[in-house]
Amino acid sequence: MRRALLTGSAATAVVVGTLTPALAQTDERRCSPTRENVPVCSTDGSVATATFLDPTVTVTGARHVGLGQRGYVGPFAELHATRHAPISVGASSNVQDNVLLDARGGSGIRVGDRVILAHGSSVRGSASVGIESSPLPPQVAGTVDTLEGSVFLSFGSEVDGATVEIDSGVSALARVAPGVTLPSGFLVLPGKNVTTDAEASDPALGKVRYLTQADVAFNEAVIHVNESLARAYTELYREDPGAVHGVNLDPGHTEFNPDADLPSFAGDEQARPDSRNRVIGDVDLADTYDRFTQRTGERIAIRADEGEPFVVGHVDEMDDDVVFHALEHTDVHVGDDVRYGEGAIVHGGGRVVVEGQPEEQTVVGDRVRLGDGSVVFRSTIGDGARIGDRSGVVGTDLPAGTVVPPDTIVLNGEVFGAVEW
Repeated sequence: MRRALLTGSAATAVVVGTLTPALAQTDERRCSPTRENVPVCSTDGSVATATFLDPTVTVTGARHVGLGQRGYVGPFAELHATRHAPISVGASSNVQDNVLLDARGGSGIRVGDRVILAHGSSVRGSASVGIESSPLPPQVAGTVDTLEGSVFLSFGSEVDGATVEIDSGVSALARVAPGVTLPSGFLVLPGKNVTTDAEASDPALGKVRYLTQADVAFNEAVIHVNESLARAYTELYREDPGAVHGVNLDPGHTEFNPDADLPSFAGDEQARPDSRNRVIGDVDLADTYDRFTQRTGERIAIRADEGEPFVVGHVDEMDDDVVFHALEHTDVHVGDDVRYGEGAIVHGGGRVVVEGQPEEQTVVGDRVRLGDGSVVFRSTIGDGARIGDRSGVVGTDLPAGTVVPPDTIVLNGEVFGAVEW
């Protein structure tokens, strides 16, 4: 059962602007996130079709922003549009924690249906993601059975003034540079900086690979989860507007996370709707609330509304823009005296070690140092390890004391290469 809801301040995202009739008439399914349309857009929409924006989302030029139905916009995301540089986001797309959509200085950003903008990713300038398409290369058309049309921009990736076509993707800490088109059927490899159309469409040049059936299946699962979160958060808000603020409940009522839970601090389960950060759901923190607040910065999202539980030891220091999240049916365990750099991402997910055996969960040991903009996903990080600024550790059991230099990708236990931009 959902626990008793605790009320707080009225739910409002930071919004500047009013509705533009021209935008509303372009597509009747679109909603502009003006003050009357947050955190549920549109405010009187049905639970089945409404888009939910976390109250911490920042929107400028709101009348020049159009959001499709069944979307989820996560904590501390930013959308910046102007009259001459609008932003549109299609149906069943999600804009996750600390994502940046900044059309200022360009002619606008268009994001299509079923696009995943994962934690810490960014789209800048004049850009198109998931709008155009081209024929799939034979290597994809002959091996991928079903394509529903989707795009995945992974953790810390960037699309800067570029075109990313339907049925493609950009891996963690990778980039598509201005003027480049990433065609359908290709995925940019982790950390790579794609600067030409040739690099975007020729795996032999070492920047991209072909899309696989596993990529498609992963996208489908993520899209379903975020559609479910849009519905569940809308229900939670309508039941109690204060429950979507600060330290508070996850919404529950989904097949992957059925129960609504409160975070606990030093064993004390509590809600703090006025907290400057978002700590959501079954998060067990070793620190008291006061100590945690003293040790942490701003725009922090620790969101156990999909995978759970999160067990977090005593925090040494946590800088701004840190994100915790986990895939459904997975958890995160973090040790004591960990230092989190600005924009660090810790994301739970199962890692297959022995075929047929239970997957290894994501664990970060004691006294670990996570650099600014670093990413940990589906990995075990040994005690005392140091991960450099803008480095990623994915699918790896990293031994205790290991030092990962800045701008380095460690993938499946091996150094994959540099973050090139």
